[in-house]
Amino acid sequence: LPITVSQWADQYRILNTITSAEPGRWKTGRTPYLKGVMDAFTDPLVEEITVMAASQVGKTEGMYNMLGYLIDQDPGPTLMVLPRESDAKSVSYNRVLPMIEGAGVLRSHINELSDDITKLEYHLDRMILYFAGSNSPADLASRPIRYLFLDEVDKYPRFSGREADPIKLASERQKTFWNKKTVKVSTPTTRDGYIFREYDRSDKRKYYVPCPHCGKYQVFVFGQIKWPNSERSAEKI
Repeated sequence: LPITVSQWADQYRILNTITSAEPGRWKTGRTPYLKGVMDAFTDPLVEEITVMAASQVGKTEGMYNMLGYLIDQDPGPTLMVLPRESDAKSVSYNRVLPMIEGAGVLRSHINELSDDITKLEYHLDRMILYFAGSNSPADLASRPIRYLFLDEVDKYPRFSGREADPIKLASERQKTFWNKKTVKVSTPTTRDGYIFREYDRSDKRKYYVPCPHCGKYQVFVFGQIKWPNSERSAEKI
């Protein structure tokens, strides 16, 4: 049977020492709230995934796991969009390439020719991976793609006039693929931001955790946390 993204990541993903606070093998159990998000990528009934979450909670790493999974298990032309072209080049060389080189199952898909890997294009053995900045309409409106990853979308510029916004522009490139997948990820800014708009279009799922006392599941809200008296006293000392 096909494996899920979380199963693939637990088996093959290696976090490097440069970009991770906990380098070594990926463990979904460390961020259980990402399991459902990642595994939705392998659900044939899911076409779009929108993740609106706080910063530094692993949402981008979850997206990289989806990318690693598709390179190894279900390849197709892919575009990853960052706010600016400089961001795209940085993510390409400092995050994605080390991920591919650090996992044997991914490294095996790199061709031997050195010019097959550039800062904005990876020509792998079974697919092409493009990187682009959201501030370049020309890069977003060319070449057909099956997979689309949009990171930190609330930092994208708002195009004016007759030009469509970056998300719609990039999505137009997927029209020829019946089995397309789109992943949108961002820390929210305002209710008028891109990610809040996209989340509002979704089924608005949230992560529920059990109460340590009664076991009832509820959304984890920081304001509802009750600190034990011993902890409060320790903080005052």
